[in-house]
Amino acid sequence: MSRPHHLAVRCGIALVLAGCGGPKTYVRPDFLDDPPRRVAVLPFEITYTYDLKAGESIPLEHTARRDVFRKTFYYAFTPLGYEDMKLSDVDAKLEATWGSMTQGRWRLASPQELGNALGVDALIYGEISRLSHFVSPLYTDTRLDASLRMVDATTGEVLWRKSVIAAERGGAAFQQGQVVDFLKDQVRSFQHGVKFRRVAEAAARQFVSDMPNPPMSATASSASQASRQELGAVRLAILPFQAKRADWEKGAEALRADLVVSLQESPFDTVELHQIDAALRQHGWSEGQPLPANLSLATLAHDLGADLLLRGTVTNWGRGYAVLESWVKAELQLELMDPQSGEVLWSEKKKNTRQAGIFKVPAGYQAIVTAPIAGMRTSHLERVASHLGRAMVQDLSTSPAVMAYLSERKKESE
Repeated sequence: MSRPHHLAVRCGIALVLAGCGGPKTYVRPDFLDDPPRRVAVLPFEITYTYDLKAGESIPLEHTARRDVFRKTFYYAFTPLGYEDMKLSDVDAKLEATWGSMTQGRWRLASPQELGNALGVDALIYGEISRLSHFVSPLYTDTRLDASLRMVDATTGEVLWRKSVIAAERGGAAFQQGQVVDFLKDQVRSFQHGVKFRRVAEAAARQFVSDMPNPPMSATASSASQASRQELGAVRLAILPFQAKRADWEKGAEALRADLVVSLQESPFDTVELHQIDAALRQHGWSEGQPLPANLSLATLAHDLGADLLLRGTVTNWGRGYAVLESWVKAELQLELMDPQSGEVLWSEKKKNTRQAGIFKVPAGYQAIVTAPIAGMRTSHLERVASHLGRAMVQDLSTSPAVMAYLSERKKESE
């Protein structure tokens, strides 16, 4: 639980901190010379020592957040150039070999035993040393402290290790805050799940930000691709997004990655981004360039085993500042198409903006100057992009035309 002296942090608006403290990221020097291909994310463990009485167990709220963070990290990890194993498959195999997951007997197994049981080259272990949520009219704090490590399943050697502290803090220091943000923060503070999800997303982004990312060949996931097709899943390939301006290229990459994360719980089975990019390079494409004019989308889809293609164009991205006001914004146009027929099944253009400054009712003269500057933080732009991705996936998944297509595909597979 947070101490009163934390009130010394004079923050009137929510602030996300990620990557503060902890040892420096460790990566084995020759990691990318022979990187692991198939990786399993094991169930995370809470290492905090609870003051529990006999018969008591860890609060259900904490175990739920532990599982939310594992899933959030997995979604951030999947776009990297590894062949990841679905969490449900990991848990099923652990339970089949070592019994009930609640008893945790699998934790006594060596990396070699786990690797053999799961059929993977490397394992990701996660340890959570702090989960806290404190709310008062003056100060709010939702915090997650975690350490992750990737271990070679053959040798037991640590390949990568990182620790992250992620927190979202707010309060009523009106001299520097904004009334609108303060009120929103107070409402969100009583929605524990919403605040923790945002903190978990910030932590996950920080963990994968400097994780080694090996290249993936176009056929690296052929085995898992075949098994998914047998299940009748609709395979979706998200092509590299185009940007209307050259300085929006990073925004295009960020929005594409956010969309992959948001699609993890959609009706689609998404093709790995690195697998898509590797296939495109074989057709003459290079990163940051438009798709080749002579590219056959039907041929590309066949190479990837994809049923549908999603194309996107970033039509707005970045920050703006006008002394008393600032904003961060992202705008994206998407198009879902059947590569065989060329038919566009769904198309939409959507934007998301976050403002700061005079229109948010600054509380105090100092906030009139500082609030617009604080409003241009990178974390705010990342949040705007993430929310935009979720909103567009929601619209895509509930589109009548798309739902009709999925229904027809389901009937064909039965």
